[in-house]
Amino acid sequence: MSVVRKTFRAEAQFGVRSKRTEVSTPIQDNGEELRHQQIMEEIASLKELVGSPATDPQELSRRVAEELREEIGEAAKLKGELDAIYQAIAETKNEIAALHNKASVDNDERGRVTLELGAIVSGTEGATEQILTAAEVIDQSAATVMPMVPSEHEGLVTDIHEQVVSIFEACNFQDLTGQRISKVVNTLSFVEERIIRMIEIWGGIESFKEISDRIASDKEGDDSALLHGPALDVEAGTVTQDDIDALFD
Repeated sequence: MSVVRKTFRAEAQFGVRSKRTEVSTPIQDNGEELRHQQIMEEIASLKELVGSPATDPQELSRRVAEELREEIGEAAKLKGELDAIYQAIAETKNEIAALHNKASVDNDERGRVTLELGAIVSGTEGATEQILTAAEVIDQSAATVMPMVPSEHEGLVTDIHEQVVSIFEACNFQDLTGQRISKVVNTLSFVEERIIRMIEIWGGIESFKEISDRIASDKEGDDSALLHGPALDVEAGTVTQDDIDALFD
């Protein structure tokens, strides 16, 4: 009867192979003799393992040192990747803070750019309404005086009417311009909402205070900061034309 010996984990780890992987020993089918045979096989394997050069302490130390060096190298690579991620996150926070500082308005969550474009739409709409109203008055006045003018001057009244019609046609620009600017405003509003959301994810505007203060200090002495243009209606503390007119009443 052939008895196949089981390979131990220590043998597999250190590459030890028993010279007697299979022992052909005629034994009786007796349980005690079988166990005795297996024990003797394992004792022989242990003797081989102990006497193997692979179990040399210096060899074991060398292998452990190599494994440690490999792990340290992997840890160094991982640290380099983490440093790069940290740097990218810091730069992202700087960019978000710069965008927020550039576009923000006091006491208003929307960006100044969006408000400026909205003011353009409102301003052009008001100006267009005023132009159309004046053109209608001119057209009505021309129609009123038409019967009063001599026949040789009726052509002038007709020219006035034609020019008024031309004004009406030109004022269509406001509708088209308003639609285009409204699309831009909607896009900017979406971007600004995402910026505000990212700031909230990072812990709110307070977590950007140090960066915002540094950006504000960099702007000191820059004359471009004075070029705000017309004040917006939402800005507090601004002087309107009505305030100036009231000084002369």
